[in-house]
Amino acid sequence: MSDLLVAERMSGLLTQVLTEPPAWTRLEPRSVSGDPTPGLEARLHDPLWLLARQWQFGEFEGEDAGTPLSVQARVKATRITAWQPGDPAAGHPVRPLPPGMPLDPLVEAEPAAPGGPGLRQRAEGGSLLATAFEEAGWPEGRAALLAAYPLDTTARAAALPEAVPEALAVPRLFATLGRGCADGMAAAAALAAGEPGWLTAAPEAAKAAAAEWLAWWGMAVMPGGPGGETGEAWIPHRLEHRFQVGLGDGTALRAPLHDGGAIDWYSFDASATPLAGAPAEAAEERTISVLASPLRYAGMPADRLWQFEDGAVNLGALEAQPTDLARLCFVEFGMVYGSDWFSVPVDAECGSLNRIETLTTTDTFGEHTLVNPAPEGPAGARFRLFALDAEAGAAPLRGMLVPPALRGTLEGRALEEVLFLRDEAANMAWAVERTVQAPSGDPRPRADEAQAPPPSRTPRAGTELRYLLQTTVPRHWIPLVPVAKPGNAGGFDLRKGTMSGGRDWLGRLLDPTPFTLQEEEVPREGLRVARVPCMARAADGQVLRWVARRVGLGRGEGSSGLDFDATTTG
Repeated sequence: MSDLLVAERMSGLLTQVLTEPPAWTRLEPRSVSGDPTPGLEARLHDPLWLLARQWQFGEFEGEDAGTPLSVQARVKATRITAWQPGDPAAGHPVRPLPPGMPLDPLVEAEPAAPGGPGLRQRAEGGSLLATAFEEAGWPEGRAALLAAYPLDTTARAAALPEAVPEALAVPRLFATLGRGCADGMAAAAALAAGEPGWLTAAPEAAKAAAAEWLAWWGMAVMPGGPGGETGEAWIPHRLEHRFQVGLGDGTALRAPLHDGGAIDWYSFDASATPLAGAPAEAAEERTISVLASPLRYAGMPADRLWQFEDGAVNLGALEAQPTDLARLCFVEFGMVYGSDWFSVPVDAECGSLNRIETLTTTDTFGEHTLVNPAPEGPAGARFRLFALDAEAGAAPLRGMLVPPALRGTLEGRALEEVLFLRDEAANMAWAVERTVQAPSGDPRPRADEAQAPPPSRTPRAGTELRYLLQTTVPRHWIPLVPVAKPGNAGGFDLRKGTMSGGRDWLGRLLDPTPFTLQEEEVPREGLRVARVPCMARAADGQVLRWVARRVGLGRGEGSSGLDFDATTTG
C-alpha cells in the first residue's frame, strides 16, 4: 500500500472523528510494545487530547433531567387466608390458613402410617419414658411399663410376604430390645386417653414427667400435622402435588404442578374461579418513603473517565461473535444504560400478594414524577418480572407473591424409594422398589431379599431342547401393565400388576390398588419418587416434622431380564 493512500485514509478517519458525534461506548487502549504503563500514566502534556477524550465519552452532553433522590410508594398487601388440597373438581374442603403457618407441611405431609411408627421409635420412646420415671424418683415405673405395654416384635413381621426373611424384617437387636423396652406407642395412647391405673400410685413428679414425655411424643414421633395430615394434595396418577390458595379478596391462585420442595411464586397461576369459602380479609395498605440508591452490579463500567473499574468482571473483554445478538445487546445495555437504574427496597409481607399502587419519585430539581406500572405501557415497552401466569379466562394478576413457605428445611435419608423406568428390551414399564421401611422403621434395600432361583436350562432326559415360557424377575420389580383409557379416549395408561399373582410391593408409594399412572409420566430417563422425613421451624419457633414425597429424574432405562419363549440345548 502506498504512502499516499495511507495518508488519505488517515485524513478521512481524523475528519470523521473530529467532525461527527462520538459513536463509542467504551474505549480501551492496547499497548503495541506490551508495556501498558504509558497508557495508564495519562500524561498531561496535551490538554486538548484530554478534552477530546471527554468529548468522545459524552461528558459534555447535558440532559434536562434530574437524578432521583427519594421515592414515595403506596403498597397494598393482600394476605393468603385459605388453601384447598387436590384438584378443585375433587371437592376437598377449603381449610383456613392462620397467619404465620407455612404451606409446606400442609401440602406435603402424608397421613400417619396405619401401623404407627416402627419398632425402633417405639422402643426408644418407651425407654425414654422409663428413664424419665427414674429421674423423677419412681424407678418402679420401668417394671410397670413393661408389664402393661410389652413390645411385640412379631406382629408386624407376620404381615410381610413369605419371601422376606425374618432377619431382614425384624433384626435380632429389636427382639432383644423387646425384653427390656416397653411399647412407646401403646403407652402414649393410654396416656392420651387419661391417667392409666398403673400411674395412679406414682408420685406427682412422675406424673409431670409422663405429661412432658407425651407432649414430646406428639411433636417428634407421632405429629398430627398442622391442621391434620390428609395427603389429599398428592395426585397418584400424576406423581405430583396440586393445591390452590385463596386471597382475602377472593382471588384464587392455583398450583397445578408441585413436585415437592420449595414453594415459591412461580408455583402458582392466577385462576379464573374464586376460591369459595376462603375467609375475607381487608388488604393492608401502607405508604413508604425511601431514598433511591444507584443499582450496582459486578462489571459495571465506571461513570467517569479517570475512575478505576473493578477487574473481577471485564465486560469489554467478552468474546462474542457477530451472530451472538443476545450477548451483544446485553453488553451494550450494561455499558450504556448501567447508570440509569436505581434500587428502592420495599419490605414485602410474607404470605401475601404485594402490589405497588402508586410510585412517585422526587429528583434533584424538586420535581415529582408519577411512574406508571411497566405492564400497562405501550405494547412495545411492556416489562414484566415476577409476574404470575394466568389461566384461560383469568385476568393478569399484578403484584409480587410471597407465599408462606419454609426456608432451610432439613431432609433425612429416604425412607422409601421407587424408580419408574422403561424396559425397551421387554417392551414394558416397571416400578422398582429399591428401598422400603422395615417393621423396625429403618429403610432397607429390597435387593437384599432372597430371589427365586433361575429356571433350569438343562434339557430333560430323552429330549434335545428345553422350552422356557418366561424368565423370572425379582419380586421388587413391579410391572406396569398398559390398559386402555376409560371412555374410549384413545391411548393407554399404566396400571400396577404382579408377576407372582400376590402382593409384591411393600411400601406406601405403590400401596393404592388399583394404581394407575398416566403413560406420559414415565419418560425415557425415568422417574425417582422417594419418601423423606423433613423438619423445619416456623416463624414462631415451632418445630414442624412431616414425611414428604420428592419426585425427580431417574437413571435412564433399565433391563429386567424378562424374556419369553426361549429354548436351550443345555
